[in-house]
Amino acid sequence: MPSAKILLTELPEMRQTVYFDKDSYELDATNQRDLDAIAVRLRQHPDSFIVVVGHSDDSGNEEENIVLSYERAFSVAIYISSVFGVEEERIQIVAAGFSEKIAKGSSEADKRKNRRVEVLSPKAIVRTLSATPDPKY
Repeated sequence: MPSAKILLTELPEMRQTVYFDKDSYELDATNQRDLDAIAVRLRQHPDSFIVVVGHSDDSGNEEENIVLSYERAFSVAIYISSVFGVEEERIQIVAAGFSEKIAKGSSEADKRKNRRVEVLSPKAIVRTLSATPDPKY
């Protein structure tokens, strides 16, 4: 049994990417499952936070793509906040639009790679609620 003193742990950086259908910001069950590990990590480490960056492909105009990339990031943030009870202040949302493309082609597969949300939980030393550090979370 750990003592009553504050437990500290070093968290490695953790990243997760989820992909979306064209013109959609709906999280499917697979996307939700992919986000669960980061959400659990946030629950176990109350000082940790995440940055959620929404992206879009280059169809549509710039304003529409910024809005869509924001909605994608927001849907990820709301899922983590509402399902896992993580405070919204610990989730930073960024809308990148199509400015940070990872796939340059015009095929549907390339466009899908750009319709994504990247979630980053940076490396940090934080308080923990777990006496046994698990690098997975």
